Amino acid sequence: MPEWAVNCILIAISIWPLIRIERWIHRHVQGLGLLLTNNPQAAVLIYYLIFVPGVALHEVSQFLLAKLLGVEVKQFRIWPEEQQGVIRLGLVEIDQRKTDTVRATLIGVIPLVTGIAMIAWIGNARFDVEILFTALSTGDLPTIAEGIREFLRAPDFWLWFYLLFAIANAMLPEEHDEINWWIIVAPAAGLIVFLLVLDLGILVQAWLEGPFTLLTEAVAFALWMSLGIDAFMWALLSVAEFIFSRILQRELEYN
Repeated sequence: MPEWAVNCILIAISIWPLIRIERWIHRHVQGLGLLLTNNPQAAVLIYYLIFVPGVALHEVSQFLLAKLLGVEVKQFRIWPEEQQGVIRLGLVEIDQRKTDTVRATLIGVIPLVTGIAMIAWIGNARFDVEILFTALSTGDLPTIAEGIREFLRAPDFWLWFYLLFAIANAMLPEEHDEINWWIIVAPAAGLIVFLLVLDLGILVQAWLEGPFTLLTEAVAFALWMSLGIDAFMWALLSVAEFIFSRILQRELEYN
């Protein structure tokens, strides 16, 4: 199987669990803040401060692209606000009546693009991921342990880990984003069909094995790194909730 196909499969497999675990993390970060402070306003502040780098990247990227595309921005904020019983950490609201589906889709999807780009860059530039993957592939526990220790020795490891966590959990499209995925998929598929009809399959193959492979590799890497970080934080939050609920004699209930 070609490398680009493997990358596409990895991307497809990661999407559903990433969406599910992101929703869980958002609920439980709020819950843990409420458990620790017993104050709803303080809990919202903690929730916001934890994700503020990702929120800023999400909303600012949408705002800048909207301005670049000449789309009117009705609301722009990067601070929390309750809307219909839900805490929204930020918002870019565009005037849907004065724009078109293409521009609305581009604005809706840009946080995901910038988020994946930032995660891929941080993961490759700040962490020695190759050492970790090589160690894990051996299946030898001492080698794996040494690989993990070497991975954790990266300069400012926990700072970059935190930034990855904040970005990964604020990059996915939100309910109010107007995204038509066919606008993104159809042109690429149409170009491939056009080249095949012209008997230019060699160009398609070169594109698939070159730029497309590199692109899908970066996306798969970013999504699986996000999933790995979220899995670690899922375990950490679960343990923290269990411990503090026993210490403080308070229980959390989630809808």
